[in-house]
This record gives sequence, C-alpha cells and structure tokens, in this order.
Amino acid sequence: MRRYQVTAMGVCLTALGAATAFSDPPTALSVVAALAGIVVSSMEILSNVRRSRKIRFQRREADDYRDLLSRYEKSGQVVRTPRDVGIRMAAETDFLQNHPVEAEVNQEPFTVHPHIEQFSLLFLSHRMRRSVIFDGLTLGLDADIPTTPNMPAIFRPVRYYHFVSTNLLSPYDVGEVGRQEPLLRGRSLIFDSRGHLRQLALSRLANVVGVSVLAFTTEGKLLLASQTLDVAGSPGLVAPSGSGALEPCDLAGGGAGSFQRTILNGALRELREECHLEQEDFEGEAEVIGYGRWISRGAMPEFCGLALLNKSADQILRKPIRPDERSFVGDVAAVRLPPVLDWSAVNPLDLLPPTYRHAASWPLAFGLTCLVEKMQDPSWDLGKKLKSRLGGGSEAA
Repeated sequence: MRRYQVTAMGVCLTALGAATAFSDPPTALSVVAALAGIVVSSMEILSNVRRSRKIRFQRREADDYRDLLSRYEKSGQVVRTPRDVGIRMAAETDFLQNHPVEAEVNQEPFTVHPHIEQFSLLFLSHRMRRSVIFDGLTLGLDADIPTTPNMPAIFRPVRYYHFVSTNLLSPYDVGEVGRQEPLLRGRSLIFDSRGHLRQLALSRLANVVGVSVLAFTTEGKLLLASQTLDVAGSPGLVAPSGSGALEPCDLAGGGAGSFQRTILNGALRELREECHLEQEDFEGEAEVIGYGRWISRGAMPEFCGLALLNKSADQILRKPIRPDERSFVGDVAAVRLPPVLDWSAVNPLDLLPPTYRHAASWPLAFGLTCLVEKMQDPSWDLGKKLKSRLGGGSEAA
C-alpha cells in the first residue's frame, strides 16, 4: 500500500541502524539512525491509525439497482432475491451452450487499482471480523465471455483476499468523518458514467469466477446446502447443491482446454465437498446451463450447472458434513420441485418449498432461472432425463 511506504522506510532505517551498530560506522551514528527510524515509523503508524478511525464503510442496504437495470428488466434477464440482484447474460449463455470455447490463462498477477487500494486493507479487516476467510488462490475472468467463434475465454489467478477487498466492497460507499461527499461510491465500481455495466476487461475488481450446480438425486429431488453465518458470500442463506469459487486445480488441460469443462470441474468439486459425494456419483451427467453477473457482488461472473446423480436422497443425506466444510455448510437437504408445467422463470423461487424461499441465495435463484429457461428446449437430452426423474410429484420432502 502506498500510504505505508513511509512506514516501510522507517522500519528499514531502524533495521539499518541496528545492523550497523555492530559494524564499522560509529556507534553513535548507528544509534541516531535507529532512533530516527523508530520516530518515523511511530509517526506514520499513528497517522494511519488516526485516518482509519475516520473512514466509514456505509452499506447501501436498500440499493436494488433498479434505475440502472431497466434495460435488462424489459428483457426478463434480471434475477432478484430479497437480498441481492443480478442478471442472466442471455447471449453469452446461448453461445456457451452451442459452441465450444477454449480457455486461456493470463499469468500476470492481479493488483488492486490505486483508487481502491487506499481502502482495501481497512475493508478487508472490516470483513474479517464478520466472516471466515481463507486467502486461497482462485481464478478470475480477465475479459467478457466471447459470443463469436474462435475467441478464447481468459482466466487470471486472483487471491481470494483481492475478491473480498474489491468485489465485496462495491455494495458500500466509503466516507470520511467531516466530509460530505463519499471518497468512493461503490456503484462506480460496477457501472460506468453512462450507467452501463462495466466490461470485465475494464473492471477494477478481482471478479473471481463463481460456480454452482443444481444436483438432482435418482428420485428427482434437488439438493440444497444451507450456508453458515461465517460464509463471506451468502451467510445464513440456502445455496445450490454445491457453490463456491473456481480454483486453478479446476483448469481443464492445464489451462489450454475447454472453458465449459473447467467451469464444470469447479462446480462438481464444490458439490463433492459440500454434499460429501464422490466423482463416480455424477460422472458424465452434467452440463453448464447459465452465465450471469452478480450485481450485488460487484457484477462478478457466476456460472451454474446441472448434474444428475447416481444416488438417492437417503444415501446422500446419511453422510455427515465433512469436517473441513463445517465452517461453511450448516446442513444439506433434499426437496421435490413442482411439476415442470408449473415452472416460471419470472418467479424462480416459487419452485422451492415455501420454507426455503425467503432464505434463498442469489446463486440458487439464478440457477433455478437458468434451469427453467433451459427446460423449454424439448430437444435438450439432459433435460429429458431430468424430466423423467421429476415425474409429476409436487410434495416437499
């Protein structure tokens, strides 16, 4: 951080003074250098502490972005929950479902933009007081999904802390005590001055790739995972069967393989971890069914898949949650959806039993929207298999 450069210089000066105390320079000179370093470091630390006490992160709780999403509302692409909002990227989704896309990796490290950097460390410490956060290596999208043939999708390695301190900062306005105007308006991180959604290539955010999957058991029940209050993404809400962030280990072909396969690798890995499944429980019965931008999370890219399992709900639910997942997953349930003829993309949460609708996360609502849209295609092979499993049952499990 630039505002800590003086601190670093002071520390170096202190170390230099301590080191030269045992070398050729006069002891008095070394002692003076060390004391000067201590003074400089102490002054800078006190200055940073005083400034941090003046910074305020004001969450825009009532911001539904309705004024900026009107063009998407008209085409039915907006997906809302009681807490969050995002959009289904229809053109990109259609392209991914009909054309193979290659994946490439930009190895240039992600760096936080200077306009955000001055607040990112303070915000990170603010979030860490409320959530369990591990600074693992993830994958972000470095450019928008292509909609023309022979164009690759480009990933970039990103630390999870970068996602927290940039994407999760966007629902906040940053202010300073004594100033009337915010130092940073979170909306400006998502939309440009014309009110248009920022392209990923021009975004200042980490844009970690979110992946989730709707998994159905042999008797046609949908698995749902309740997240704990310690989760950074959707604390205390009901999520899809598996959901999380894409990681470098998910790359198909070492980064030069299929983009769709990479997305599925990540989604199915999250499913295995959160529902305690094995690879053979769903191998060969999964597809990517949707791509969206989660506006409430800095318009981060979010993908959803569908998986048909080879296990019944009883076989899955009798397994305990893995010890390393207990900080993130509170419970796993299996519910039965209404008959397919009753599905509506306008109200995707109506597919869930009433007890789950008020607590649905945005990835869950988005996934259900994509599923409803995809099931309207009578030629979809995986959809035919799912429909045969769903049957005509309408009871909640």
